[in-house]
Amino acid sequence: MKHRTADGYVIDVISAYEKQEGPGYARETFNNVFEGTPGPGYIPYEDLTEEIVLGWVKDSLGADAVLQIESEVNAEALANKEAVENPIVEDGKPWDEDEFDPTQDQGGLTPS
Repeated sequence: MKHRTADGYVIDVISAYEKQEGPGYARETFNNVFEGTPGPGYIPYEDLTEEIVLGWVKDSLGADAVLQIESEVNAEALANKEAVENPIVEDGKPWDEDEFDPTQDQGGLTPS
């Protein structure tokens, strides 16, 4: 969060909505720029709280956009969880389930 040193007016807020769903994770970031000068309702910089600033961000986005973003990020986190827990592609070879043994001859051409 950036603010002007002369009057403490907040000019830039970077925030994010993120969701962890087991091994699934998703995140959307936002950059809100505020222009102007302190007016009615001005809160001195040192009195700001996370709750106040997040209120500004949500107001700037609008209630419908906040709900849509939350829904999309939550769905993406759940989809990422499903992809980790139920992969559709895996690495490996069925004949090579044992650990690498450096004492065995590993020369020659082999598929990987």
